[in-house]
Amino acid sequence: MKKALYALLSVILCITVSCKENNLTPAYIYLTYEDINNCVDVSNYNETHSVNYDAEQLAAFQQHTFTHANVYVNGKNLGCWQVPCRIPVLDMSGEDSASVVILPAFRKTGMTNTIQGYPFFNVLLKKLLLKPGETFNISDDPLKFVYSPYAQCPYLETFTNSSSFTPTDSTSVLTFVPTTVDGRSAGAITMTTNTSFDVTSIPITLPARNYYVYLEVTYKIDANMDVGVKISTGQSANVVHPLGGMYATNGEWKTIYFNLGSVISSYHYTSGNVTSANIVLSGIGEKNKNINYYIDNIKVLYEPAS
Repeated sequence: MKKALYALLSVILCITVSCKENNLTPAYIYLTYEDINNCVDVSNYNETHSVNYDAEQLAAFQQHTFTHANVYVNGKNLGCWQVPCRIPVLDMSGEDSASVVILPAFRKTGMTNTIQGYPFFNVLLKKLLLKPGETFNISDDPLKFVYSPYAQCPYLETFTNSSSFTPTDSTSVLTFVPTTVDGRSAGAITMTTNTSFDVTSIPITLPARNYYVYLEVTYKIDANMDVGVKISTGQSANVVHPLGGMYATNGEWKTIYFNLGSVISSYHYTSGNVTSANIVLSGIGEKNKNINYYIDNIKVLYEPAS
């Protein structure tokens, strides 16, 4: 009986000592919208991707509107956080510094509840000194992301001097006209009646399987715009498959991300790459009212999914 009592007291003592040694006061990581959107370094993009983009084209790779971040500390997934956010960190493994990975993320098509980590950046590992009860501001040690060397951009349109979009219907004359909006080179379509427009990009070659493939559009529009991709399958030629829509932005510039990979893998039944995919944009005007559709940049990126 005494042995059992001593054993029980020993267990209680061990638990008590253990609890006293564990500091349950969290440290915090504070992350802002600017921290994950003004952090893309393209100074070596041309060299690492064997291309020759000019300054304006390179700037297109820096434009994002990431709304979330996936956060990992010492290999533990702390979840997906909408910025700005203050992230509590309990497990610092007794080290002087913690290994922190922050990956920008976005809503697929800008409207769904599915959050996707941006797949085209190299993983950035930072060593941060996190102290219980204190907050570390990421702006004090800014993030700096670079594009993976495996990320490819088969299509980039900045509307600097021309437009690669043409009317889908040969009887139409409406298409994007290069202009300057808010100091940006942009493509513009202005509607003054309740007619519609439908425009198609030049053909793009895209991988069909096991790739991340995304269409990214930076835009400011006064009315909704529909987005689709036209591809030929083993059964039908030149079919436009809807990707989603872009809502009026109330005078703001936004960037939206469409998952091209899932559409292509669903409908491209033949083997090999898609050699003639086209981006299709359409919208409508209103009678006796100017409706402006401005597109700053459009780019398509892909990278192997494994």
